Amino acid sequence: LTYRFGVTIFVPGTSEPAHWGFVIYQPPSTMGDLLHVRVIDESLNLFQFEPRIPHLLASQNAWGVCKIRDLTREEYTKVARILESEVPPPRGGAKNCQDWVIDGLVALEVEELVSEGTTQTWSSRVGKATLVIKNEVSGDWLSLNGR
Repeated sequence: LTYRFGVTIFVPGTSEPAHWGFVIYQPPSTMGDLLHVRVIDESLNLFQFEPRIPHLLASQNAWGVCKIRDLTREEYTKVARILESEVPPPRGGAKNCQDWVIDGLVALEVEELVSEGTTQTWSSRVGKATLVIKNEVSGDWLSLNGR
């Protein structure tokens, strides 16, 4: 069995940063595991880890998924375990879900579960509009909700 691992992006990311999270699914399935942090208190900029399993890929404001790589079942288990232990952004700080994704990629790169340079590539995308990222990744982009 092969699993697709990618970064899923919600909202256009033009007036405020787009929401990023990780998704693991088996194409052509439209369901998968969403591993992300969400804001639980905007005034305090407080985040918590929130897995959504199962998760409809095209739910809510989803714009698309950018493929990072395909995983074996064993790699899927390792990736999920590492991301579940990744600490959410500190309370009241300037970091957000995009920073959490970058931190997750660092941990995965150290464990050689993503290619060297993946963190650097995604770090350059922090704060960019979703359509800009979609154009950068082109063939690795899965459009959701007609976007």
